[in-house]
Amino acid sequence: MPKYNLTAAQQDDLIAAYCELICDSMDWKSMEQFVYQTLIEDYSNLSHDELLEDIELTMCDVVLEELIDNIGDVEVVDNNSTHTYSLNVDESITFPVHKK
Repeated sequence: MPKYNLTAAQQDDLIAAYCELICDSMDWKSMEQFVYQTLIEDYSNLSHDELLEDIELTMCDVVLEELIDNIGDVEVVDNNSTHTYSLNVDESITFPVHKK
């Protein structure tokens, strides 16, 4: 195979042309499978928190909750829990509770 001395711009053009050729040769099912597998690999490289944040920002918090609900028995950790205690009639105090 011959060696080619490509500039960075020429290599970018070659990559773009090759990607277009590959996409044109795929049927929709092959393309769907490729996109699915690429997303699985990308999301598998995220941390737990990064994954949750990405889902929440890309979709919304409601979608994230629905996806979690569909998984099954998932423990919910509520770091923002508060307790309210009554003082006098129509008075209350609220403060965060920290777990050990």
